[in-house]
Amino acid sequence: MTSLTVSLAVLLTFLSLPIAFAQPLPTAKPEQVGLSSQRLERLGQTIKTQIANERFPGAVVLIARKGKIAYFGE
Repeated sequence: MTSLTVSLAVLLTFLSLPIAFAQPLPTAKPEQVGLSSQRLERLGQTIKTQIANERFPGAVVLIARKGKIAYFGE
């Protein structure tokens, strides 16, 4: 192996370490973090409508507050 190949392998190893040890964010009900379930549901419906009307090719929505996932929708 050349030194460039070895250097790239070491670099990729160090770059992937944080991913390997990452912890998932905890989830919470929207009201537990000060958000409205009803409004988040309206947001989800609006995004789905825009996708159906071909205004967006697709979307993923993740809303986190106070370190917790309050809403996740595709």
